Amino acid sequence: MIFIGTRFLLAPEIAEASYGIHFNAQSDFSFHYIKGIRDVFTGLLICTLILSRQIKALGIAMALGTIIPTMDMLIVLNKDYNSIIQAIPHISAIIICATTGTLLLLHKSSERALRTQGYTKLISTADTNKESIIEYSIIPNEKTPLHYHTLFSETFEILHGTLEVGLNNQVNLLTKGDKVTIKPNEKHYFHNVSNNDCLIKVTINPGNTNFENSLLILKGLANEGLASTAGTPKKISDLALFVYLNNSRMVGFQKIAEPFFKFLARKAIKRGRLHELELKYCQQRPF
Repeated sequence: MIFIGTRFLLAPEIAEASYGIHFNAQSDFSFHYIKGIRDVFTGLLICTLILSRQIKALGIAMALGTIIPTMDMLIVLNKDYNSIIQAIPHISAIIICATTGTLLLLHKSSERALRTQGYTKLISTADTNKESIIEYSIIPNEKTPLHYHTLFSETFEILHGTLEVGLNNQVNLLTKGDKVTIKPNEKHYFHNVSNNDCLIKVTINPGNTNFENSLLILKGLANEGLASTAGTPKKISDLALFVYLNNSRMVGFQKIAEPFFKFLARKAIKRGRLHELELKYCQQRPF
């Protein structure tokens, strides 16, 4: 598109012939320049979407862009001096736009389907046992900020894959079979730095139903595309509820946001958002 547009700007007569029309306006190439700058803009837009990896936006743009070569084809075929030969470049462009747009949109759907393979399974609940035991998958790039808990200890056991766990200023790369226990008030984080899902079993002692619900809700939101690639709820009110349920205490400059998050969590509970999320995503546990 950039090449075609530039040719209309620099060599309008050659570009016109390649397009498939004859236009005589006594060397007035105003319309050629108009088309040229639009083609250059379209090409630059496509390049920008590619470089920024905006797959869905690029797919939509390519699919909708099919109307341009379709109209071009109709214009060319409407001329008495043309045949199907002159329309071949435009027919090719239609096929390229439609095929590329469809493939890009299907690729996005496949990528989303891959994300929804993650799961959370409640093995032991605090309703009936001393400990909460949950199996869940951590998708590539999913991570938590540095934080700590005051109500319970956490034990991570890696069932499959690898997981980076930061604990008390030390970084540990855990693999299958490894365990780490994080005591109350110990600062920690985890981050899946690999390209594959990591399956872990987390044991909470003493058990905590709010923590159980926080993981069930988080995975439910993620599987519906309502969380970022890092596993953070996109709605700030949902994030505040997760922090509240998870008994997460912030560290460093993030601690400034704690009063605001508490306010948002109380407000979300009052308007019934927590009850709504529990009913939707926490059916593995009795209420």
